[in-house]
Amino acid sequence: MFGPYSFIDILNGREEDGDNGRSLRNYVEVRVVSKILKILYKACKSSGEDLSVGVISPYGAQVAAIQHDIGNNYENIEGFTVKVRTVDGFQRGEEDVIIVSTVRSNPRGSIGFVSDPKRTNVTITRARYSLWILGNERTLMRSKSAWEALVHDAKSRGFFFSIDDFEAILDGKNSQLDEPVAGSNVLFRNERWRANCS
Repeated sequence: MFGPYSFIDILNGREEDGDNGRSLRNYVEVRVVSKILKILYKACKSSGEDLSVGVISPYGAQVAAIQHDIGNNYENIEGFTVKVRTVDGFQRGEEDVIIVSTVRSNPRGSIGFVSDPKRTNVTITRARYSLWILGNERTLMRSKSAWEALVHDAKSRGFFFSIDDFEAILDGKNSQLDEPVAGSNVLFRNERWRANCS
């Protein structure tokens, strides 16, 4: 899960209109982003390694919801930086870890401008070491876009996880062994990733 990239299936997410009605948000994905940031922060501090994290979403309403949820929790922390931006706001940016919140969750496979190949390229190429994609597998698989191929690839390479498996690890349980996982080792157990961070 902490290798080059992972797809986390947010099956119970729900897309909804933002406050201005012109953008979308998904509060389940907001909650998962917050959990990931907490575990990354703990792992970074216990390892002594510096870490930069970028959170990307195609939708301004989702960016605003994530920023509101995390508040100023990660501001001015030495060795740990978090940037939350739209895809367009992240062009030419790069961070150690990128978390992508795709937002879209509907039975039709409708993903609107998220299907744009240029935006997809920007979204998935901003990570130096590790890319975590949060999305609804069914929606993206029905989208007839590059996202469909990406989900297929994640499954074939063993980088596809259900939200239940992912939350079990974030909550400190190894779902396969059903035993606690040491905080810093969760993130840094991938030796190549750890070496690249130093």
